[in-house]
Amino acid sequence: MEEVKWNYFQYRKGYDYPVYLRIKQDEATPKFLHLLNEMGFGTLSEPEVRKIPLQRAYTRMLSIQSASSRLQLQINGPDLLDKYGSESLSLQMGMPVYTYKKVGIMGLPHSKTLWELAINSDIFHTDQMVGVRVMLIRFLAQALASEGILCYWGTVKDGSVIVMKQQDSFGEAIVIDVNKKMIFSNGDMLKISPSLKIIRKDKDAGHSGNLSREDIIGFLSVSTCLLSFQGITQPMKSAIYKLSANVAASYGKFEQSLNL
Repeated sequence: MEEVKWNYFQYRKGYDYPVYLRIKQDEATPKFLHLLNEMGFGTLSEPEVRKIPLQRAYTRMLSIQSASSRLQLQINGPDLLDKYGSESLSLQMGMPVYTYKKVGIMGLPHSKTLWELAINSDIFHTDQMVGVRVMLIRFLAQALASEGILCYWGTVKDGSVIVMKQQDSFGEAIVIDVNKKMIFSNGDMLKISPSLKIIRKDKDAGHSGNLSREDIIGFLSVSTCLLSFQGITQPMKSAIYKLSANVAASYGKFEQSLNL
């Protein structure tokens, strides 16, 4: 039997996040590799792969491959529970399972290092690639939650964090590390500073207005990319509380909505 060969990647290699993924070499299409690079996943060399700390408590490795015929039926099936549009979260044999209809299915075994993502073998359309991006962000949000790292749908523009609805973000997200004082978005990084502004664009607003600290905490607590039956983690709550004391936040005017 021929040995399976993998390409390995690490999220934001220079910042030592214990979050990795691997994809079969023969399934690593240029479009998929471009997506990973855009999201901040850097390629690992063979010596780097051998140094992956698989025994580290927070290490997560997502194994990506084409779905089997059985999983294809589940991915394309109409009977999904706990619906969030195309997304669903359910329990299967005690394990949370996240499905993005017609795109993929991912197991989230919180106590294990290796997670698996099965992708629809017929992904060609743009909306399906957006679905892949969304699934990878859900993975990031889950994998980093125990370390108090925050993920929100949106982007960085002119030194400000723009938080928006998922459908308006086209799968783009912001990753905020309060401890390292860094914010990551597609192809961009921003240092958290006292002048940082968060602009709330998740609902239509005809006027701009500042948010109180209590409003900021509430908004950031309910708007994360984390899908979980338990809700946000205690380290995330602590990060939100700390972040809320050092940023200004406001509603953005609807007529100034971004053209992403």
